[in-house]
Amino acid sequence: MACGVFSAGRASGASIPVLVLTNASSTVGISVSGADPDATVDFYFPTDTSTTNNATYTYIDIGQTDSTGSYSISVAPNSYGLSGGNLVYVAIDGAPSPKSPWPASSGATSQTGSLSLSQSNVTLTSGLTAAIFTLNTSDALTLQGNSNPSVASAFIQQNNNSLNIIATNIGSTVISVCASSYGCGSVSVSVLAPTQTITFSVPQAYVVMGQSPQNINIYGPGSSYSISNTNTDALSTVLNGSSLSLQGNSIGRATISICAPGWNCGSLSVSILAAGSIVPYQVNMPAPASSDLTKAPQLTSFSVSSNNVLNKFFYQNSIIDVSFGINQTVQDVAVKVAGVDVSSSQGTDGKYDAQYRATGNEGASVPVAISFTNLGGIVNEFSFSIGNPSTSPTSNQTTTSIDCPAGYTCAANSSSSGSSIASSPVSSGSYSFARYLYVGMTAQGVSDPDVVALQKRLAADGYFSGPQTGYFGPLTKAAVQAFQRANGLSPLGVVGPGTRALLNEGK
Repeated sequence: MACGVFSAGRASGASIPVLVLTNASSTVGISVSGADPDATVDFYFPTDTSTTNNATYTYIDIGQTDSTGSYSISVAPNSYGLSGGNLVYVAIDGAPSPKSPWPASSGATSQTGSLSLSQSNVTLTSGLTAAIFTLNTSDALTLQGNSNPSVASAFIQQNNNSLNIIATNIGSTVISVCASSYGCGSVSVSVLAPTQTITFSVPQAYVVMGQSPQNINIYGPGSSYSISNTNTDALSTVLNGSSLSLQGNSIGRATISICAPGWNCGSLSVSILAAGSIVPYQVNMPAPASSDLTKAPQLTSFSVSSNNVLNKFFYQNSIIDVSFGINQTVQDVAVKVAGVDVSSSQGTDGKYDAQYRATGNEGASVPVAISFTNLGGIVNEFSFSIGNPSTSPTSNQTTTSIDCPAGYTCAANSSSSGSSIASSPVSSGSYSFARYLYVGMTAQGVSDPDVVALQKRLAADGYFSGPQTGYFGPLTKAAVQAFQRANGLSPLGVVGPGTRALLNEGK
């Protein structure tokens, strides 16, 4: 969304646009005419709707005029937080229209409430999707407006009454929805360019007619691939997960493009050679540096947060957000919350995100299960449990989250600072390391019993010489790395499954 304060001057030679606002049943029509052709339409509205004179205005790009200098769109009556009588205008190529009063809702279309949505601001990478839910009503949603459909499309998913947004092109848009007589709400959507590109295990492929199909590894998100082939007569392709199979039909050349949501497409040039030809020597391209296909993929972070409807972590229609990072490129990511399959998407930061809509009837311990497969076919899975508080905390805090590594049971507690999640080791009795330990897992000065035990163990083995405070800082990380090097492990400085196994074996 582009914002700013409009000055009195205008671009030289720009036509003065005419703005007409109409109250059409449950929508407001915004029509512009007499403006410059093929130009951006900036819609200006007051940020303080209680002030008529000397109001500060902000603006949003709502579209582009056609070749005749005209543009029209329909939006929800209370879009942009406007009510009847607020003065608005448009500016095109710097030329402002006269101000017009925003129409008032009337009759059956009057709004008796304000629709609350699970998200009001969404940032997506081109090709990714997001689902938005209502929080304060179960009334059916209707799509009312989309200020820039070329940036993102939207539709209502009837089976779960959600607004689904599909990012298409770089830019911003505002999507408005209403819930029958309850009210309307809007979501500001920003679409960014992908930062990652799909690559292949070879820089160029050669296929000999009559030979067995050649298999090429695809390095990317691991799933949801689409394929295009510029020469289907000469080359047959089969896409299976992260493997691309090539079979030559006739001599020629082809370009294969592989795309996936949220990633830049990758292209592979393929030469189809005559039977008996010698394939030029080619060096296999390595997998991304973060991938080690011989080792099981691991979680690098895990957090759970809630929007705390009525100050409760779990409540009817609460949105429980599960976010996690993985140390490799993976495929077949599966997330279950309370036994329900939850779709996940990978953001521009590389982390995966899944949202579960609470029923309000979850048990005292809600299970979370995550599984995924790396490009070498190695599967790993992790299980957690999230506590369901029976009483609601008294706080203005609206979001809680915590890193909850493997081997921990997470339980929500009440505190004066708002709802939080406390963690305790699964194992008891004789000491056993049962969870991830890593730098920054607790605040400095806060002691963790597992870290104390780790420091004692590393000190006894001659790897750690610092104070045994129970805080996992740089000194502890360096000692863990030394222990890992000495035992043939990758020196990541994180106590993961392999390191835990050695510690628990007494190595």
